[in-house]
Amino acid sequence: GSGHEDVIGNYKTWDGSNWTARIQNGRFLHTRQGASSGHEDVILNYKTWDGSNWTLRLVGGNRFHHTREGAGSGHEDVIANYKTCLLYTSPSPRDRQKSR
Repeated sequence: GSGHEDVIGNYKTWDGSNWTARIQNGRFLHTRQGASSGHEDVILNYKTWDGSNWTLRLVGGNRFHHTREGAGSGHEDVIANYKTCLLYTSPSPRDRQKSR
């Protein structure tokens, strides 16, 4: 299927919490779901589709260096396969259903 380009990604961290990362000025701006502010960093710890833990580091303009948890080395790529989280603005459809 086709996708789209973006500078924002919603992802699950190693502990399963939901975060959003925005790429700006060569760094990730991480914000935890529900928080009003975040922090900048050049790495992102995420879960892949199969549930394994990986670290993503920005290298260069549009490339990432991926390292699997516990592995000594990794690989470079232009894509990252991560477990997404669905974020809703409040009230979510579930919240509206509960209030009926």
